[in-house]
Amino acid sequence: MSDARVAEFLTRLSARDAAAAWLARELMQAGWSVHDFFGPVQMDVWQLVLRRGSCGVRFGIERGYSDGVAVADEVTGGDAAAVADRAVAYRPITVAMSETKPAVASVMSDPAAALEWLIRRSG
Repeated sequence: MSDARVAEFLTRLSARDAAAAWLARELMQAGWSVHDFFGPVQMDVWQLVLRRGSCGVRFGIERGYSDGVAVADEVTGGDAAAVADRAVAYRPITVAMSETKPAVASVMSDPAAALEWLIRRSG
């Protein structure tokens, strides 16, 4: 994986889901590390998993559409380090956030709140 490939992914994601791309960039600037990355593969499939502590955040594109933002940690399905390859451990961020505060319609509605929540959640 190269920084150039991740940058290419974030550019593509930004065109489809600007808030998700912004969130990924902000998390990386805050010290989150790239745990897993691949793409593009057939049908325009990409995936980026960022990790800090026991929290993992997944961003993706499939067939040209954003997968949204998904979170895995001990609350949503187990330690992200232990379950990073199990898609079932990841839950949409809006669902995970609604467990501790009123439901959030989408990351698009308040990406800064999603960033703050993830940074607090990751320790």
